[in-house]
Amino acid sequence: MNHSTTHQVIIIGAGMSGLCMGVRLKALGIEDFLILEKSAGVGGTWHDNTYPGACCDVPSVLYSYSFEPNPNWSRKYSPQGEIRAYFEHCADKYGLRERLRLSTAVSSAEFDEASGEWLVTLENGEQLRARAVVSGLGQLNIPRTPAFAGADTFTGEQFHSARWRHDIDLKGKRVAVIGNAASALQFIPHIAREAAQLHVYQRSANYVVKRNDRDYTAGEKRRFARWPWLQKLHRAAVYLRGELLFYPVLRNSRLLRPLWEKWAREHLEEHIDDPVLRRQLTPDYPVGCKRILVADDYYQAFARDNVELVTAAITGVDDAGVLSADGVARPVDVIIYGTGFNTSAMLSGVNFVGSDGRSLAEAWQQGAEAYRGVCVAGFPNLFMLYGPNTNLGSNSIIFMVERQVDYVAACIEKLLTHDLRALAVNPAAMRAYNDHMQGELAGTVWVANCDSWYKNAAGKVVNNWPNSTLYYWWHMRSPDFADFDMR
Repeated sequence: MNHSTTHQVIIIGAGMSGLCMGVRLKALGIEDFLILEKSAGVGGTWHDNTYPGACCDVPSVLYSYSFEPNPNWSRKYSPQGEIRAYFEHCADKYGLRERLRLSTAVSSAEFDEASGEWLVTLENGEQLRARAVVSGLGQLNIPRTPAFAGADTFTGEQFHSARWRHDIDLKGKRVAVIGNAASALQFIPHIAREAAQLHVYQRSANYVVKRNDRDYTAGEKRRFARWPWLQKLHRAAVYLRGELLFYPVLRNSRLLRPLWEKWAREHLEEHIDDPVLRRQLTPDYPVGCKRILVADDYYQAFARDNVELVTAAITGVDDAGVLSADGVARPVDVIIYGTGFNTSAMLSGVNFVGSDGRSLAEAWQQGAEAYRGVCVAGFPNLFMLYGPNTNLGSNSIIFMVERQVDYVAACIEKLLTHDLRALAVNPAAMRAYNDHMQGELAGTVWVANCDSWYKNAAGKVVNNWPNSTLYYWWHMRSPDFADFDMR
C-alpha cells in the first residue's frame, strides 16, 4: 500500500460544488488540497450530460458563482457546452488545475480514529490520506435505469440519457423514450425531428411553463462587461422572482398556486389542440409536488405525426421493442432511458466508513440526513456539499452551495488551526435538527400524494430544503461549535 503524505483536505468531485470549495480554500490560504474527479474533465453534470438540447432550467446569470460573473452568456438559459466552458474557465482562473487529478475515481474513504485522518482509496488501489474530506458528489450523479423484464434480450441499442451515445445515429430510426421529466423534456424535441417514429412513455404528466428563452444582445453583453452592477441587478431580479413568485407555491400558497396552474394550462393549450392528448399531458397532482419544468418547444413535439405519447404502463421489453399494458408491442431500434438519477442513494458511489466502523449507507438505512445538509454524526472531518435536504424546488443550487462552502471552510479552519484530531456534529444536535427539518417539510407540497425523486421509497423527503434560500443563508452564517464534539 502506498501511504502518501497526509493532505489537509481532499475534495471528491470537480463539479460546481467541488470547484467552489477549492476556490474558497485557496482564498483562506489552505493550499494543501487535492480535487479528485472520476471523469476526464471538470464540470460534473455539465461534463457528463451531453444529450441534445441539454441546458440548465435556471437562468445562467443565476446559475454561476456570485464571485465570478460572466457578462458573455449567449442566452438566458445557456446550453451545456457553454456552462461546462464556464466551469473550465473558473478552474483555470483560480489556479485549481495544479490541485486537480482527473480520471481518478474514489472507491472508499475510512476514518482512522487514532490519527484523525481519512484513508481514501482510489479504484486503482492507490491510497491517500487527508485531515478532512469534502464530498462534492451531490445528489444527481448516479443514473437510474429501470430493470424491465426482458431488457437484456433487446437486440437494438439502449442507453441512459446521462450517458448519451453520440455514435448512434437516430435519423430514420424507431425510438422509444422512457421518461418525460427534466432531461427528456430537453432532448425529445431534437429526437422528434430526426426519428422516423418516436414513442414517448409517460408515467405521469408534468407541469410545464414557458421558458421564454432568448439570446442576449451584443449591447447587453457590452453593458454587463462595462458596468458589472447592471448584471448584479439583473441577477438579483431573477433571484427575487424565485423567492417571491415561486417559492410560496412550494409552501402551498393559495394565492400563487392557481396562477402557476393557469400558466401551465395556457402553455399546454397553446400548442396541443387534441382534447385527448391534452388530458394525457395534464397533471393530476398539486403544482410543485414534482419538479415544475420549463420549456419552449416540448409540447410542439407531440403535434408531429411521427410522435406518439404512450401512457400505458410498461410491462417489459423483448428482443424487438417495448411491451405495455395496453397490449401493444411497439418495435423500436433504440431505447433511451430518460429516467433521472438514484437521488435517494446520494454519495453511494463511495463507501464512507466512520469512526465506529459503520458505513454511511448503514447510517442512512432509513433515509439520508445530515446536520444542516453538510455533516453526519459519527463521521468526523467529513463534509458534504449539496447534501441531504439542500436541493431546491426553486432558485439556484449554486446559491445554496456557496453558503455550504463558507460553512465547511469555517469548520476546516477550526480543525486545522486548533490541531484537532476530530470535529464531528453531536448526535443529539443532528437528531434535533432533522426532526425540525421533517416538521418543516410536512408543510410543503412535496408531501402530497405524488411520486417524485424528492422522496425515498418510504415516502420521506430526503432531498429538498423546506424554506426560503434567504433563510438558509441566515441559517448558515457561521457554525455553532456548541453542536460539535471536538477532540
